[in-house]
Amino acid sequence: MKLQIVYDNHGKTGFKEGWGFSCYLPEYKLLFDTGWDANRLLDNMKKLDIDPEEIQKVVISHQHWDHVGGLPGIIKPGMEVIVPASFSEHMKGEIKKIAVLREVKDREEIIPGIISSGQLGSKIKEQAIAVETDSGLLVITGCAHPGVGTILQAFNPVGKIKGLVGGLHGFDNYSLLKNMKLIVATHCTKHADEIARKYPDAFKHGRVGDEIFF
Repeated sequence: MKLQIVYDNHGKTGFKEGWGFSCYLPEYKLLFDTGWDANRLLDNMKKLDIDPEEIQKVVISHQHWDHVGGLPGIIKPGMEVIVPASFSEHMKGEIKKIAVLREVKDREEIIPGIISSGQLGSKIKEQAIAVETDSGLLVITGCAHPGVGTILQAFNPVGKIKGLVGGLHGFDNYSLLKNMKLIVATHCTKHADEIARKYPDAFKHGRVGDEIFF
């Protein structure tokens, strides 16, 4: 399974950095989050040979500007946009004017092989996704506002979690990562250096332009 990081605070040479996060799963034609600036998002996609017209689904983790801001640059008729049900009615209305809106409340399968955690958290509602692979589940987060532990717990009934990619915010319960084969910290991860020190074999600092195979 391949994952391409197309938006992040840090980038490889030649890619445009920006505050926020987005990654693409070409096997599923699914984009997770959109960063903030559509022009930067599209430019990075072009450099990775991603055709925006091929995107069939967009999953938005939560309604913060740095995860949803790029959506106007890629949204199109027929595209399915999957958001937590707690999104504002105004934003849901705008999405429905162009694309197919799908709201999630509880854990559910989005498409075969990809599961949404459902909306988690209290103050900030957020969803993550898990991708089923031969090596176990790969969990992808936006910012992990509800807590990495809460997100992992939501997927525990689905299968063994072996990978984690995305923003981890202030997460510091490092023992939860001990069985991970891959940890890719991006965007808003506060303690990335400490996670890298504890799990050097599994850890990677994620950047725009990275292509990750799991």
